[in-house]
Amino acid sequence: MDADVIVVGAGPAGSATALRLARRGYRVTIIDRARFPRVKPCGEYLNPGAVAALKRLGVAEEIVAAGTALSGMFVAGSDGTTVWAAFPAGFGLLVPRARLDHLLLLQAARAGADVIEACRVAAAFPGARPAVAVRHAGRTVRLTARLVIGADGLRSVVARRAGPLMPVANGCYTIGAYFERLNVTGPRGDLHLGPGWYAGAALYGHGIGNVVAAAPRAFFQRVGGDPERAFAAACAGLPALARIVRGARRLTPFVSVGPLGYARRRATDDGILLVGDAAGTIDPMTGQGIALALRGAELAAEVADAALRCGDASARALRGYERARAQTFGDVWRASRILQWIGRRPRLATHLLRRLALKPRLATWLLGALSEP
Repeated sequence: MDADVIVVGAGPAGSATALRLARRGYRVTIIDRARFPRVKPCGEYLNPGAVAALKRLGVAEEIVAAGTALSGMFVAGSDGTTVWAAFPAGFGLLVPRARLDHLLLLQAARAGADVIEACRVAAAFPGARPAVAVRHAGRTVRLTARLVIGADGLRSVVARRAGPLMPVANGCYTIGAYFERLNVTGPRGDLHLGPGWYAGAALYGHGIGNVVAAAPRAFFQRVGGDPERAFAAACAGLPALARIVRGARRLTPFVSVGPLGYARRRATDDGILLVGDAAGTIDPMTGQGIALALRGAELAAEVADAALRCGDASARALRGYERARAQTFGDVWRASRILQWIGRRPRLATHLLRRLALKPRLATWLLGALSEP
């Protein structure tokens, strides 16, 4: 047996799960195909629920020091309506994913987890003695464990053995980059709603920020798939964002990922448990991705610990994980889907934003409902 637990994927969900299990004395190995720190396309927004999860994990102080605190969110519509919504409690953060992911991985390593970077997992094998096939330096090595945790994203290799992914409904593709000379004062987290697409902006102050637009495949096809034209067209339909990026200079290449949207799969099998995007995703518009990953890591670590203690990591023994996820995330999934439905209907979205602009308390309540999984 090479480890008690093998965690495939060192993003927030994987590293947080590994950290919790390593602290409980388990021999944990984390495997990731990247070498950290690494760039990750993301809106880089952590809501108060994510910050609270970092506090429970005991790593908030270091990560808060690496980020920029937020007291609320700025939302703008395609007609120019803008809303500032304050968080009802706590604070949010903007943290570059290269820093966030690396800090969490370092914490897991300090707790005793072994970290294998720049190493690709080619396959996972469920069963009473689960294993992964690892490709490194032209060789394939089989590593065994008492439990394999798949935290390797939407296209998870581990998840392929747990069951097919539900097709993404109304999936969108993102395109974004870092910019300087952005026309905004002070740090801010933005959501810009457009006629069929949207954009998020992590604005760190001093004109520096990460701007990511998300649109359906047809939108990119209309501009011939050219990333620069697609980004410009998306910003042009978002008046508040268009003013922010006017005259800005791009610092990094455009990065595109997708399709993103609501997708779920069975999250357990014999000797296998999935966490984070490997278990399922939501549309990133509402900015809950990191919070759900960290909260999911808490659930995964509890179920894994119980299974390892009793010596039974069968699908039946892990079944409580599915129930815990449904109970914990059910309301968030439903609320997020309702807002997505509204967001895809420009007239309805504009009406909602105008109402929220007149009733700041309602805007604060709504933001709070989306900030605590």
